[in-house]
Amino acid sequence: MVIGAVGARQVESGDFEPTGFAANVAFAAAAAGSRVEVVSRLGEDPAGDAVLLGFARAGVGHVASLRHAGGRTPIVVEASESVDADGAGFDDVGRPQQLELDGGDVGLALRYLSDYRVIVLAHPFEGDVVREAESAATWGPAHLIVVADPGTVDAIPSLPGALVLSAEDDADGTASRLGRYAAAVDSGEGLDTAYAVLTGANAES
Repeated sequence: MVIGAVGARQVESGDFEPTGFAANVAFAAAAAGSRVEVVSRLGEDPAGDAVLLGFARAGVGHVASLRHAGGRTPIVVEASESVDADGAGFDDVGRPQQLELDGGDVGLALRYLSDYRVIVLAHPFEGDVVREAESAATWGPAHLIVVADPGTVDAIPSLPGALVLSAEDDADGTASRLGRYAAAVDSGEGLDTAYAVLTGANAES
């Protein structure tokens, strides 16, 4: 399971495809053979529809992703240019803003999706989101992976048994490696063996 903000990137054809760190983790895990569900929040608009279709084409589930009737799905036109639609744009490292998940959203999704062995929490917005994920990982049980911004790792509460990574964006392929790592753990490989795919990632704990 991958929890985090996703958005839509406009491609040359004019269509949209899913984008963002969380989306890239999910794509990599699905490509490695895992059954993946994305928990996110999208606007009820054509871009949001396209994101969900893109996930479906890649074999990524999205039944627990929420649609925001009054919000707009963040759209990236180019890597260096973003469109701010009613305040829903991208931050300075290319991650979707607004349409954020809160602890209640995540708790509901985790209760709805009961069959998971790995939870990837990408750039959590609030402490209660982390607490919900930790709780679910405990009673799952599941391996919890938290991706935090550089300089914010100390703000993440102590999470025994969790892997906490410091990564700002996916410029170095961290999301892809993380997705393959999650898929390896999901398939039953030991953590030490699976961790080999994260060579080069900055593991804080």
